[in-house]
Amino acid sequence: MLAALFVLAAVWSLRPDSDQPMAQEEVTWRPVELQPLVQQLGLVGRVEPAELRTLSAPFEGSIQELAAAEGSRVEEGEVLLRLDTTQIDIQLREALAQRLQAQRTLSDLQGWEQGPEVARARRMLSSSQLNLNDTVRRLNESRSLLEKGIVPRMEVEALEQQATMQRLDLESAEAELVSILGQGRGDNRRIAEMELENAAARHESLLEQREHRTLRAPFDGVVMPPLSQSGETEREPVQNGAHVTQGQPLFTLASTERIHIVAHAEEVDINMLEPGQQVTVTGDAFANIELQGELSSIGVQRMEPQGYGAGASYQFIVSVSPLTPEQQRHIRLGMSANLHVTTYRSDAAMVVPPEAIRQDQNGIYVEYRASSQDESQRIDIEIGTATPSGIEVFGLPPGLVRL
Repeated sequence: MLAALFVLAAVWSLRPDSDQPMAQEEVTWRPVELQPLVQQLGLVGRVEPAELRTLSAPFEGSIQELAAAEGSRVEEGEVLLRLDTTQIDIQLREALAQRLQAQRTLSDLQGWEQGPEVARARRMLSSSQLNLNDTVRRLNESRSLLEKGIVPRMEVEALEQQATMQRLDLESAEAELVSILGQGRGDNRRIAEMELENAAARHESLLEQREHRTLRAPFDGVVMPPLSQSGETEREPVQNGAHVTQGQPLFTLASTERIHIVAHAEEVDINMLEPGQQVTVTGDAFANIELQGELSSIGVQRMEPQGYGAGASYQFIVSVSPLTPEQQRHIRLGMSANLHVTTYRSDAAMVVPPEAIRQDQNGIYVEYRASSQDESQRIDIEIGTATPSGIEVFGLPPGLVRL
């Protein structure tokens, strides 16, 4: 609001020279020079953890040892709890048995062509081939004897029928050999390989889960009960001997080293904020500590109004560097924080009083003298930012301006 009043004052002062008679005007010259210009917006926020991590049960079992109480501070690597492994040990043995069985099945298929099934089929084929060869030899001999009238035709016909049956047996043995050879190839081999992969993956997954039977803090923080999406506690605190299921949330760990400041800005101020702006953070509860941060994000969805007739407000987040151990002793989660957001900065700004700015049909200008001995001249300027001490202008060198 203060900046807006100065802008209005500047607009009022942009008046033609003809509005003020020169004969009655007391001439005053004001020195102007380049100076740093910083504009800040003061807001109030709240200290919140920049990292929240929910720790879940890696497998189903019971809590064997609860080492950290909810609400306590813990350091990185500190033990939070240990789980009993009786149930997962049973699952591990079952998974290992399945893995060994699948591995043996695949091994048999990989050496299938030299295995007993294929050897038996080949012996059957060889036996059928030998029997048929012997029968064909005797049949040829009987036919020669039949032509000489030594053996009866009945004997030849019996051998012919026997040879036919043995040819069928030979074809059946050949088909059986092809079928048995196929059992160790193609889809059967791929199925056995996939079953082994699945069994191995399950076994290794259980081994990895068991390795996490001891839950440790991944960073320095405060142990809290797991929170729902609305930020409320989901259940009663965990206790020794309690049964937990795989994936059940056990704790939420809130970082005390990596924090950020969450604040709200009214709709009249939100357009003055941009990501990347520098922010100074102080607090009544940590009066001797000053943190330097950066505006990291600005919400686009309005927050729920706090009362009847309240205007829209938007949430923004200020990120700060990780706190030192000494700072962590004084700055606690949930504390209020005073924010000074640098909305504008210029290391060499030219600020002039609003009454020195004039306007005519040719534009906006000031009457300027390089020194008190020099003649006055008109210098056209551009208007910049309004400040409590005056209005920033561009195009004006250091010197004297007429009020």
